[in-house]
Parts: sequence; C-alpha cells; structure tokens
Amino acid sequence: MKPVAADRLPGLLGHELRNPLASAVTGAMLLREMTDVDDPRSAVLDGVLRDLDRMTQLTDGWLQLARAGRVAGRQVVVEDLVRSVAQRHGAEVVVCPAEPAIDGNRALLERALDNLCENARKAAARTIRIAVQSVGDSVLIHVEDDGSGVAPENVERIFAAGWSSRGSAGLGLYGVSATVAAHGGRIRCVPLARGTRFTLELQAAPVRTAIA
Repeated sequence: MKPVAADRLPGLLGHELRNPLASAVTGAMLLREMTDVDDPRSAVLDGVLRDLDRMTQLTDGWLQLARAGRVAGRQVVVEDLVRSVAQRHGAEVVVCPAEPAIDGNRALLERALDNLCENARKAAARTIRIAVQSVGDSVLIHVEDDGSGVAPENVERIFAAGWSSRGSAGLGLYGVSATVAAHGGRIRCVPLARGTRFTLELQAAPVRTAIA
C-alpha cells in the first residue's frame, strides 16, 4: 500500500479526528456543568474547553481546505490575530496598525503564527518580535527571533513536507506554507546575523463601507 501523500494528510487527519474531538468537547462541557463556579478546577476546565474549541476550528478549516482547495472568506482583524498569538507565546508586538484586515480562516492563520513562534522557541530563541505592515493591497506579518537560525542553504527547502533539520516530522512549516498559499499569499524566510525572520504576505481585505 502506498503511503498517504503529504498534501492529503490534513484532510485525512481532519476526517479521522472530527468524531472523537466532538465526543471530547461534549464530555468536557458536561463535566464543566457539574463543577461549581468557585471550584478551582473550573478554571482548568475552561482552558480545556478553549483548547478543544480551537482544535475543532482547526479541524474544520483543514477539512474545508482539503475539500475545496481554499478557505472561507471571513474577515480577520490582523491586530486581534497577532496580539492573541503574541500573548500566548510571550512575543513582543513591535508595531501593529489597527486598520488591516484579511479575508480568511482565523483558526488556520493563528495556528500558522503559533507554529512560527513554537519553532523559534525550539531554536532557543529568547526573544520573538512580531510586526505588521500595510503595503499597498498587501498585509505583511513579520515574525523575527534570535534563535539558532536557518542555514542559508536550507532556506529553499524548509517548507517542504517531511523535511526537518532536527529529526521531527517536518510538517510544521509545511503547514504554515500551505495555509498561507490557501489564502492566496506567500511566505519568505530570511536568515539574520542572529536568528530568523519569516514574512507572511497576504492580500488585504477590501474596505467595507457601512450601509446607511
């Protein structure tokens, strides 16, 4: 039997995880309902429910991408997206104008940025900086770290499925690249004197005027 192609993995995993994930959500919700508000375990359960909700959104997003080859166009406020990721990973938001928005899937975009931050920490980064720019019709999201960096000769292959310099599955950066491509954008990796900068270039959402 041939192994599953890398580009089919997200859809296959999404399909297989959907039912057990729904059962886990139901169980956690029932347990939360049986827990008193002042019970210290309630905060833990709330965190579990938030994580399960994120997993459900990610699963649905990858399934949609596998079936349609694109993501649903819902407006995502870039500042909210970036600050949420930065808070989770202890990153510094250097600059982030309030105006830019992107049409796409927030859960997938958030996970893409999570992956970049997680990779930075695995590369022993002490500092992660995130900056956002509006350039014409594009929104640029820069994620820069001071970790061990990427060798120049590896820049062209780090986004390939299955490739890893640390012996991992090699699907993290592939997932980032696939997510950005599904949003009609592109990603670049630039080795720095110390660390790495990843830049996501995405199409800005059209300005939507209010109807009187």
